[in-house]
Order: sequence, then C-alpha cells, then structure tokens
Amino acid sequence: MKPSASLRAASLIQSRFSYLHIPKLLLAIEGQASPSLAMGFVMETMPVDSSQASVCDFCKPCEKCLQDEELNSICSQFPGMSLGGCIMVLQQCHLFNEGEDGAECVQKKFNEIMRVSQYFGSMAAPRWFLGMGWVFGRRIVDYIWRNVENLKKRGAADVQLGFWLAPLEDVHWVDMKGGYFHDYPMPGSTFSAGCTERSTLVHRMDAERWKGFDPETCELRCPASAAG
Repeated sequence: MKPSASLRAASLIQSRFSYLHIPKLLLAIEGQASPSLAMGFVMETMPVDSSQASVCDFCKPCEKCLQDEELNSICSQFPGMSLGGCIMVLQQCHLFNEGEDGAECVQKKFNEIMRVSQYFGSMAAPRWFLGMGWVFGRRIVDYIWRNVENLKKRGAADVQLGFWLAPLEDVHWVDMKGGYFHDYPMPGSTFSAGCTERSTLVHRMDAERWKGFDPETCELRCPASAAG
C-alpha cells in the first residue's frame, strides 16, 4: 500500500495520550480519502450546559441512583444542578481528578460548565468528536489555518470542534465507533471497549498501560473486555 495519497487526504492527526496503530489508520483512510474528511468518534448530542442532564442517562436503572442516600447527600449541595448533571460531573472527577475532594471538584466543574455555556452562547453543540483523536482532510485543515484567529479557542477542545466544523459545506464524516477508536478497557468509562483486531486508537494510556506495548511489533496488548 502506498500511504502518500492517504497522508495527503488526512494531513492533521490529533492524538493525545493515545496509542495509535498507524497501518490500520492508513487502511481506514484509504477508502475514505477526501479533502473534506473528518474522522473520529462522532458524538451527535452534547448539551453545552450539561448540568441539567437526566439521571437516567448516567444511571441504569435510574432508581439505583435516585435511592442512593450518599449520592443524593453530595448532590443536594448543588441546587443548580440536576441529579443527572451531578452524577456526570462526579464521574469526571473520578476519572480526571482522583484524590481531590469530591464536593470541591463538583463545584469547580459546575462553575466551568456555566462559563462554557455562556461562552458558546448555545445550549447544545453541533456534531463533534471525542477528544481521543481525530483526522482531518486538507480542505478542513486549510479552513482552520486560515480562520484560526477568529475561531473559539476556550472550553473543551472536542466541543470546540463542533462549532469549528458547523459552517462547512460537504464535510465527509467518518465515524470510528464500533471498536476502532476507544478508551483503554476499564470499568466505569463510558467509551471503553476491549482491544480487538479493530482497535486503531486506544485512548487514556498511562505509564502502566504502555507496558503492554510491544516495540517489536508495534502492537498493544490489553484486555479484551472493559469489565472489571
């Protein structure tokens, strides 16, 4: 396979703290080569103000969280948030702010949600990509480069992308769900998946998880299931 055509079509790859299997990515791009390519884990629904999310979106069955006295005690400290919004923020605190006081972390993230909502001037984001990694074609890269001074650059990077791409005609969306792009397999992470022959990008790598990387074959050995 000659990767040059693919590399021209996909001239920007963003991948932070992720394992990326480049041969698999090039194969995926080969069939989708377009200057308007936008490839990643596509998200269709994203409230910018997620503080009012439904509890049933994050807790199944809903009654489990509705009847959780400890959870309700914590979330009752934040009357401006729904129980669902509070649960979502607590999950983020657990994943990204381990060791920080729970109530303090929730308050910080609630303040950030309110700030971002006002900044974007919208209650919801256009179609966007999870921040685990994405690929853009030349036309989109040129658009971002030419307009970088006028694009929104504060708030969550993945949400920003939704607003950046919204005004563009004929974006060639390629969704890498289904085990191609995913978080490292671990319980409690919404976007985790087990590693399979499909795994092209694996996000949330750390020093311990990189021990499963074989430098001889460039393959990543990781669990086949996200179950704990």
